[in-house]
Amino acid sequence: MSGILGLMDIAKRSMAASQLGVEVTSNNISNVNTPGYSRQIVNFETSTALPSPYGPLGYGVHVLGIERAFDPFVAARLTENTAMLSEYQTRKTYLDQVSGYFNETLDGGLNELLSGFWDAWHDVADNPSGTGERQALLSQAQTLADAFNYRADQLVQGRNTLTQQLSPIIDEINSHATRIAELNRDIQAVETPEHQANDLRDQRQTEINALAELVGVRYYTTGDGTINVTLANGLPLVQSMDAWELEYTIDASDKVQVNWLGPNGTTEDVTSAITGGKLSALIEVRDTQIVQFQQDLDKLAQEFVAAVNSQHSQGVGLELLSQATSTYVLDATHVGDPLVGNAGLPFGGLITGGTLNLHVEDASGSSVTDTFTVDGATTLQDLADWLNSQANLTASVSSGQLTITADAGYGFGFSQDTSNVLMGVGLNTFFTGGNAYGMGVNQALTNNYNLIAAGRIDQVDATTITYSPGDNRNALDLADLADQVVAGLGALTFSEAYRDLVTDIGLEAEDAGNKQDFYQSMVDQYSQLRDAVSGVSLDEELTNLIKFQRAYQAAAQVISAADEMLQALLSIKK
Repeated sequence: MSGILGLMDIAKRSMAASQLGVEVTSNNISNVNTPGYSRQIVNFETSTALPSPYGPLGYGVHVLGIERAFDPFVAARLTENTAMLSEYQTRKTYLDQVSGYFNETLDGGLNELLSGFWDAWHDVADNPSGTGERQALLSQAQTLADAFNYRADQLVQGRNTLTQQLSPIIDEINSHATRIAELNRDIQAVETPEHQANDLRDQRQTEINALAELVGVRYYTTGDGTINVTLANGLPLVQSMDAWELEYTIDASDKVQVNWLGPNGTTEDVTSAITGGKLSALIEVRDTQIVQFQQDLDKLAQEFVAAVNSQHSQGVGLELLSQATSTYVLDATHVGDPLVGNAGLPFGGLITGGTLNLHVEDASGSSVTDTFTVDGATTLQDLADWLNSQANLTASVSSGQLTITADAGYGFGFSQDTSNVLMGVGLNTFFTGGNAYGMGVNQALTNNYNLIAAGRIDQVDATTITYSPGDNRNALDLADLADQVVAGLGALTFSEAYRDLVTDIGLEAEDAGNKQDFYQSMVDQYSQLRDAVSGVSLDEELTNLIKFQRAYQAAAQVISAADEMLQALLSIKK
């Protein structure tokens, strides 16, 4: 069609195109603050030219469609870096909490309490028979044990807190995967080869980004416009219009196991494939980092308790023992096993072949000394039988514990234990427990501080022993443990080993913070690139608004001109 009517048709389509431009621009302006919104653009092209005597004649504008300003490469990189940022943000949050449990800048730091404990032994060594010094030592020891207990408990509580976060996060992951599959279905139903469902695609990308904050994923677009989302190992969370779920369990080793629930009841352990996002951070902090901190703290506590108890068991207090019960209990599985290397004892691995001396004294000061030999076959019952064979002593094993009782008017003590059996079973020891959580002060000492073994038993002759109230040799040896390097702690002192632990925790938190900063910069960079492509610029949209408005007005003028021309033509007929 050409001529005046064709001119009107051109103007009409121009007005429709300009109106569409105003509508799309208005939509962009309305969504300037909408998260995940991608700017939309109206694509125009010249309509097919019509033949005329003067050659092909243009026939106005044709609207190709509404395009979404979107760069898939930038979006994919933003999603990847968002997942890593979320992981290290989460790690940093929880590692900072752990660091707070080991804050040595506050009063009551563990190193300060260790120093106070060694100082208390020096005070006892200066006045071995002093009541105040002994009471102060017990108080300092209890405070130190409480400090170990508290830190161990906080680590346990920290893991429990992380465990509680798993279920809601996995529920969110499953919810996002389901929503993406639903959007795939909606997009496929709405789209045609020529026109995309821009708003639905924005919603889907927003869901993918939200999913990436929870777990690292990869995704790709298929030919029909749907998106498949997979874990790092390729197992799908979303496949076209189907979504597969995750679940978690706590296995026998108290580790998190994440399972993928596939079609036809398929289940696969995908824990190792979880990378990026909050879920990865929770699993890493719970099952690797905090566990390592627990092991290091327990190792420090074990070496500390073993060293103190081993030395304390060699000594004697202001009075001999009248009754003693081993603080460590052997269960039915191990009670009949040899003491050397007994797995049922916290320190069974430190018991070796050797000897120990037993001294039994009556009220008159007359004593009997005997030596017991520990070898690879010696059981707790063998030790009880030997003790029971001594005059004026009764010994028995009940429920895995050894109890020794002296007859009225008699007392007993130990010396020169080269086998560590006293420390191993918990006889004449200072601390109880075999780890940081269970560490405590021997109740026998808190009930009678005279039993604190500051001195040693000396054999004068076959029937006489001495243990002077002023003897401080064992107290000095205990105080000297402060400066002794411990092979089990990497040839470090106790204070040095604890400082290493605190440093390791701080470095882990610092590393998480550094990586958080790095991935934050990457997210900021790709966000800026995304905004440059997909973001709404009010200045640009206002310019477009004026442009389309003026074009609409101009097209209206064309219609007016065409109308005047038509009226002029009709007036000729009159």
